[in-house]
Amino acid sequence: MNIKKLIFSGIFGLFAVTSCQKVINLDLKDSTPQYVIEGQVNKGDSVHVISITKSSLFSGSNTFPTVSGAIVSITDNLGNSEVLTEVEPGKYKTAHLIAYEGRSYSLNVQVDGKTFTASSTIPSQVNLDYIFFIPDSFNEGAYTPIPIRQDPAGIQNNYLFDLYLKRSGDTAWIRDSAIMVGDDVFSDGVTTEQPLFGQLGKFMPKDSLMITLKCIDRSVYKYFYSLSLNGPNGSATPANPVSNISGGAIGYFSAQTKQTVKVEVQP
Repeated sequence: MNIKKLIFSGIFGLFAVTSCQKVINLDLKDSTPQYVIEGQVNKGDSVHVISITKSSLFSGSNTFPTVSGAIVSITDNLGNSEVLTEVEPGKYKTAHLIAYEGRSYSLNVQVDGKTFTASSTIPSQVNLDYIFFIPDSFNEGAYTPIPIRQDPAGIQNNYLFDLYLKRSGDTAWIRDSAIMVGDDVFSDGVTTEQPLFGQLGKFMPKDSLMITLKCIDRSVYKYFYSLSLNGPNGSATPANPVSNISGGAIGYFSAQTKQTVKVEVQP
């Protein structure tokens, strides 16, 4: 659609909204609630968490019922396995399954006569070397964080960032709701200086910033990338992003590296 058609459509739409008072009743159909599985296996950790809920009806409240009584297990490609313990409704944890870089991990969930499976491999870790700041072009006196990493040449790498902010004088961290993913399709083997903007607003001097860099496999990247396309804040899981879970559930299972760096915002 060219720009003239867009302008005409906008004018027509505005005219329709301001000129017509007729109430239009939309017959929005509810879809069957689906199982939502979300979990991570982090390099070096022995405790890993899998959460299981159900999606809500379109006409219902924006709450997601937890799913109890599932049999959940994680197995690596060397045969090490653990059955997870339900520590609270819908939340299942391991206790001693240590995760290693380069190993593949398989998730198996059995609940209500259904079986859901997923697999993911922990990629090679790429380090977040340091973070520097440049002046924010849109907010006077504020700064934009730029995490620096050296991408390895000849290897496909996929990244997921979590961003947290603690305002000067506050004690609580605020998690950014934005989904920030990246890959090295156009930056293979180079030092990457990619600004993080997010949804938290201005980053002011003396604020504290915490950035977690996760190296994820391609299937998990596709999940978060497709989720990010639903809007600036992402979307609820029922928007059906590309999942690596088979059997009819939605969500994701990620075996990954995880590195966190804390800094103070400064020029």
